[in-house]
Amino acid sequence: MNADCPSHAAASLRIEGPLLQRTYEFQTFKFPPADAAMADLPLSPGAVHRNASGQATVLHFAPGRFLLSGPEPDIIRHFAALQEAAIGALVDVEGKWRAFALSGPGVERALSSTVDLTLVLAERDCAALYLFDCPAVLAHRTHAFDLWVEASYAAALLESLDGFRA
Repeated sequence: MNADCPSHAAASLRIEGPLLQRTYEFQTFKFPPADAAMADLPLSPGAVHRNASGQATVLHFAPGRFLLSGPEPDIIRHFAALQEAAIGALVDVEGKWRAFALSGPGVERALSSTVDLTLVLAERDCAALYLFDCPAVLAHRTHAFDLWVEASYAAALLESLDGFRA
């Protein structure tokens, strides 16, 4: 695809964000964690827990690393208890990440211009990666993607994505 002549699909890429939302990271001290308290979490890297509306709330984006996006208080209490049990560390990273919701017929084409989505998300629902040279966590959902990019890269990512809608 030529950026000077975008396709109709790319032109219909919808971008919501950047959104500032309550965000935490949890890092286990060893992987895989052996404690039974982890049993109800997405244990395999790439797994995602979603809330009732389908939004990703707990993303196991790398071995032993979890991103908690807009978590409910009970999720925060659960991870705080894991920290208290010396299973890992819970850190408030609200200022580190900006969230985006990407949808529309052009979303896969736009993202595929920077990364092989089929390869990256093979047997995974989320992954840590670089999109348009921006460090990010990408989660797939039906007909859309949720994306968290490091805050200092949010403007650059938005500019790159906007190029597909020009």
